[in-house]
Amino acid sequence: MENLIERFLQKDRIALSKLITLAEDDSPRLLDIMKAVYPLTGKAYVIGVTGPPGAGKSTLVDKLIRSYRSNGYTVGVICVDPSSIFSGGAFLGDRVRMEWAYRDDGVYLRSLATRGALGGLAPRINEIIKLLDAFGQDVIIIETVGVGQMEADIIRYADTKVVVSVPGLGDQMQALKAGIMEIADVLVVNKADLPGAQDVVNDLQMMLRLRKNSDWIPEIILTEALNNRGVSELYEAAKKHRMYLIQSGVKEQQAVQQRGQLCQNAVQEQMKVYLQKCFAEIKDVKAILKVVQEGSLNPYQGADEIRKLLLK
Repeated sequence: MENLIERFLQKDRIALSKLITLAEDDSPRLLDIMKAVYPLTGKAYVIGVTGPPGAGKSTLVDKLIRSYRSNGYTVGVICVDPSSIFSGGAFLGDRVRMEWAYRDDGVYLRSLATRGALGGLAPRINEIIKLLDAFGQDVIIIETVGVGQMEADIIRYADTKVVVSVPGLGDQMQALKAGIMEIADVLVVNKADLPGAQDVVNDLQMMLRLRKNSDWIPEIILTEALNNRGVSELYEAAKKHRMYLIQSGVKEQQAVQQRGQLCQNAVQEQMKVYLQKCFAEIKDVKAILKVVQEGSLNPYQGADEIRKLLLK
């Protein structure tokens, strides 16, 4: 493991890939890995791209990667794909769309499977972001799986949240309500050459007027990702939001909250491992669990007895 981390620190992309795989697989060494790489984090700018299926997120992300590369930034890309019901793996559709990126040493692209996780993201997304950050990627772009208004999880990980919509989804109010609209820092109407694009803009403007307690008013950008139209405007809008975060102090506030949350999450993960070990190895705990399984003890009473046993 020490050799793998050393190679990672020397910018070995294969080592990065292996460490990400260990994170995905919940390796018992994950805590040691994160302790080693965390001091190198905190420099990357994280963009989350989310929105309903069919909005053209992958094409838009592809063009956005090119924009950052043309401006000299290295880019890490996390594409969260639906999981196969058979293998649990990602369908890898985004890798096919962004095949050119594999020939660019300044881009690192990884597809992740949701593995049943809600919120449009993968279970170990936070650790993988940190690995890409520590590796030295200037910008990290996360494309969520595309599950509609449940994708608000991205707010916990991205500095700038880009919410994408398109004409023709029917009721735009329904498609973008309840959480997904609340997280937007930049709004994009993609496929703007289609009829109804201005109607979507009007709906979004009305929704923005209903937002409360926000110093930042999201820009609405019209794009045609396939034709590379509006992508430079999206790049500039994200740049403005990044400057706002820094100058307003919001970026540091987010960092403070995230550090606390990371610590809590790490403790919770260690406690889960500890409890699994207790259930497997401690005789008295196993005895209580057996009585519960036999139906002689209420499961909640059993839980209370186990808690008292472990915390005495």
